[in-house]
This record gives sequence, structure tokens and C-alpha cells, in this order.
Amino acid sequence: MQLVNLSPAFAITFVYLVTGIIWILWSDTVVIHIAGNNSILLQELQSKKGIAYVLLSGILLFYISHRLYKRLQKTDKQKLSLQQKVEALNSTNPGGMIDYDLVTNEVQMNEKMTFFTPHNELAENSFLEVLFNRIHSSDKERVRTEYTTATSSSAKTLTTEFKLLGSDNNYYTVICTLFLIRNEEAVLKRVIGEIRDITQLRNLQAEYYNQQLKHKHRLASTIIKAQENERNRWAEELHDNISQMLTVVNLYLSNTHVQMDNNVTMIEQARKFINEVQQEIRLLSSSIKPPSFHSTTLKQSVTRLMADIKRIKNIEFSFTEDPSAETDMNDEQKLMAYRVIQEQLNNIIKYANASKIEMNVWCENNAAHISIEDNGNGFDTNKIRSGLGFRNIQSRLQLYNGNMHIDSSPGKGCLLSVSFQL
Repeated sequence: MQLVNLSPAFAITFVYLVTGIIWILWSDTVVIHIAGNNSILLQELQSKKGIAYVLLSGILLFYISHRLYKRLQKTDKQKLSLQQKVEALNSTNPGGMIDYDLVTNEVQMNEKMTFFTPHNELAENSFLEVLFNRIHSSDKERVRTEYTTATSSSAKTLTTEFKLLGSDNNYYTVICTLFLIRNEEAVLKRVIGEIRDITQLRNLQAEYYNQQLKHKHRLASTIIKAQENERNRWAEELHDNISQMLTVVNLYLSNTHVQMDNNVTMIEQARKFINEVQQEIRLLSSSIKPPSFHSTTLKQSVTRLMADIKRIKNIEFSFTEDPSAETDMNDEQKLMAYRVIQEQLNNIIKYANASKIEMNVWCENNAAHISIEDNGNGFDTNKIRSGLGFRNIQSRLQLYNGNMHIDSSPGKGCLLSVSFQL
């Protein structure tokens, strides 16, 4: 047995008792052997024996205590070095650190961790109870489930993100990483981990996302405005140039006197074609030229659009608009609503073979809503949803965080529901 492995008090007591017993037994034998029958010498040796024991035991105890002191001194240096390392780790680590013993319910933590789990609450509840109680209500059940799943399995770590209440009564977004330490029977005994505050990082990410979203909206708005300007230019070109030229040709044909019946028939047929071309140009011009909501309303623009369609298609229209829509929507939002209606009417004319169309526009809860329903052929939404017409509507709705829903099936017509933020 090494003395350095014993406690100082026990080691000194043990050495003193052992050496005392050995000295008494051994010294008496030696003294008697040396003195023989000389009683005077025996008495003198007995008195000096005690002094010798004191000197020898003092030297021995000094040696033992010196070794014990060196041992304690070395242990203190190691402890100080460990404390310095822990303090350095705590100072450089931005997160809160914990060491929780589930058996003894003892917890050790650095100062940063006390910001999220105050000592006054730990005095009344276990560490895990305090931690779960301070998690935001929107995350609490999820985190409990994740912890229960991890502890009931053979998982060695658990990493999760949630909002945690700080000592200043504000919630912070944190990432919690726990190391689950188990015994030989795989029973959880200890939890060591870190909670790192990432609120600033998440705020920066959210700000970056918002900036990207705003940039995307500005870009899409610029593209749509450019498209509308180009449509307006083409509409003016069609109306002012081609349509005027056809009108002049039609007048010339009307004033031409032809005697031969065959020529008369051909000229009349030409006039008929020219009239049809003029109607198509008017319809095309009105479809691409954006209405000016400075001088007209959304209802008037949609009514004019329905009238243009009725010239070439026998369709019964029903259009209802909430009066508040005219005041709640600005000009750009009215134009978007108009284009959504126009795009869907084009889809119905091309593919639905419908005889009746019902449209509604209203505003509520700071959002505009549009519904367009027809009694046409209908379609399988899984196959047609990605069509060009619906993609055009969807791209416009993205400007105002809008969405659309399509309800249709073969032979059952179609209901398009659209909403977007005002």
C-alpha cells in the first residue's frame, strides 16, 4: 500500500501507530540484550530509548508529511489548471454549458446558462423541468417529443432548435445540443450539453430573405410593367395603322361599281372578310391594351371585355363586384385582377366550350378575392394545372403573395378561385 494514496490524516496516524508498536517491541529486546544484568545501564538505555523514538518518529513523520504536502501541492496545481481551462472555455464559448446528473439531480452550469435557467427556479424544480417550462409554447411539445424519443432510444446526442425565455422576459432562438451519457445497461444517467443563442443569425437570415423577396417582387413588377407597355404599343399600332388601312379599303370597296356578277360576289366576300379582320383586330387590341383606371373602373373594363367576347362567342355572362373593391384596390391591383379575369376567359374560350360564365370580385380581411366559374368541358387538374395560362396567373399573383385554387373534373366545368393581399 502506498502512503500517497491514503488521506493525509489516516496516513500519519497509521505510520505513527505502526512505528510506535514496532519500536516498543524491538527496542525493549535490544536494550535488554545490550544491558544484560547491569541495572544501571538498563535504566539509562531505557531513558535514552524514548528520546531516540521521538527523534526517529519526528524524522519519519516529517518525511511522510513532506510527501503528502507535495502531493497536495501537485493536486492544487492540477485543479487550478483545470479551473483556468474551464474558465477559458466558458469565456470563449458563446453558449451556455450544462452538466446535469439525473441520479443526484445535481446540475453544474456556466454563468451564461443561468440567463436561461435562473438559480431561484432551479432551487424548486429539476433542471429539465425548468428548461421545458421556459420553452415557447409553439415549440414545447415538439421538443418534449424529441427528447423522449432520443432518451428512449439508443441515441447518443440530441440537437434541436427552439425559442427559449431569457431572464429579461424575452424569447431567444437557440440551438440545443445534448450528449446523452448512459450506464452499462443503457440507462440514461447524465446529460452534458450546450445551448447557443442564434437569434441574431436567424434575424439576419430573415432580413436577407425579405430583401430577396422584395427584389424578386420589384423585378417581377418591372417585367409586368414592361409587358403592359409593350402591349399598349402594339394595341395602338394595330388600332391606328392596320385597322385604319382596312377601314379605307372597306370604303373603297363599298364605293366601287362593278357590273359583272362574279366580281360583285368576290367584292362582297372581300368586304365580309375585311369586316371580320377588323373585328378580330379590335378584339386583339382590346385584349392587349391595358385599361386606364384613371378614367374607368374595373367593372367597366370587365364589362367591355365581356362585350368584345360576345361579338364572336355566344356566351352568357354574370359579373358581380363588391363596390368596396373599387376603393380598396389601387390601379396596379385592379390591373392584375383584370388580367387574371382576362387570362381565364381566354382559357375558357379556347378549351372549355362553355355557354355560361359567372364571375365575382370582392374584398375582405385586407385581401382581394376573385372567382370565375364556367359550365364547360372541365379537365383533370393534375394534368392541366401547369398550363401556360395558369402559370401566367400564378406569376402575377406572386407579386402580392397571392394564391389560386382550381376545382374541376372532366364534364363538370371549372371553378378558379384567386386571392391576393392588398
